[in-house]
Amino acid sequence: SEASARTPRRATVSGLQASPAVAAAFLVVERERFLPGLGAARGYPDAAVVTKTDADGLPVSASTQPAMMAVMLDQLALGRGQRVLEIGTGTGYNAALLAHLAGDQRLVTSVEFDGEVAERARTSLAAAGYGGITLRHGDGALGAPDDGPFDRIIATAGVWDIPPAWLGQLAPGGRIVLPLSVRGIQLSTALERDAGHWASRSACRCQFIRLAGAFAGPEFVLPLGPQPGLHAHVVDGSVVYATGPPAEALYQALSAPAAESPTGLAVSDVRELADLDLWLTVTEPGLCRVNLFGRHEGKASKAQHRIASLMPLGALATAGTGTLGVASLGRAASQGSDPSAPTQAVVRGYGPAGAALAAHLAGRATAWHQQGRPGTDRLQLSVYSPGAEPEPLGTGLVVRRPHACLSVGWPETPTARR
Repeated sequence: SEASARTPRRATVSGLQASPAVAAAFLVVERERFLPGLGAARGYPDAAVVTKTDADGLPVSASTQPAMMAVMLDQLALGRGQRVLEIGTGTGYNAALLAHLAGDQRLVTSVEFDGEVAERARTSLAAAGYGGITLRHGDGALGAPDDGPFDRIIATAGVWDIPPAWLGQLAPGGRIVLPLSVRGIQLSTALERDAGHWASRSACRCQFIRLAGAFAGPEFVLPLGPQPGLHAHVVDGSVVYATGPPAEALYQALSAPAAESPTGLAVSDVRELADLDLWLTVTEPGLCRVNLFGRHEGKASKAQHRIASLMPLGALATAGTGTLGVASLGRAASQGSDPSAPTQAVVRGYGPAGAALAAHLAGRATAWHQQGRPGTDRLQLSVYSPGAEPEPLGTGLVVRRPHACLSVGWPETPTARR
């Protein structure tokens, strides 16, 4: 019943860091309507729910974690009466939230690449009372030119390159929020026009299933060990994609014990560690980014379980045909009774060159600390036309894509630590 459903719904909403308008939308829209079979209690934990997998057991569609949805909706700042385009309908739950925020279902257009997923969302939206939303089945990279221009656009799939149609379909003063891949780390980024380019207004680390269709990124996926099981998503920097580590060598390296290099830096939580991870990824463009994902439950080997422990942050690896080294960030084991107390950040190295790479990155962590520990709260990201020649911003780099040129980094700051 609605009364029994509101209890877990209110519990979830009370834990969200959301504006009053977004929190109110979460209270009204019933998530369980878009997750058939789960029921109200199971539909409201603050967790993502995979709704479709491929032949290898890897997710191709999911209901996003409510906390991440709330962050992106607040980044979007959708006002009543504003027209909005959503790329990636998924279950339809987010489209319903958008309709509540806009105040009129007719102002919402959502595009879904997968026909089966689109039909399921259409049925769920109609049953939940949101049949007035325009749902289109097609390649989201094309946008929805017949329904634009839009005041807001939000993508709920990981984006490697920015489709020109999205920016072209934004009305003057419009804003787009998208999970943009910066060397394999996805950042939910809010962009607005600013003097001939697009400038970020906020950024937050996230993890979404990658965009399908014509604008799917060229990063490749390597199976690690017995299948179905773990996979590595290998991402470029300034290196050529084909020079990523071979699957067997990567699996063997990550299966072996790690060589640990202490950084000498205390970190209070995983978010601070993630800021260091982002900074190292941006400032070490000669290394490959390796993100790990997939199934590792059940009869997974000890090696796969050990590899799975790298999943939250991923790793950096040497590129090319030379000696393989892989390194990932972690926290040293707590020495006290309080597991939430600050602990030292360490870098764990794997493979023949892992120890040297870990030592190098541990030394680089000192530079991060001396620069004031820059993270996503200070990150600036600008999007230019592909032929632009922007200067790197402070500590950062320029990333070129076929349809966009990204300048990513942190401005010079007098803040320093010793």
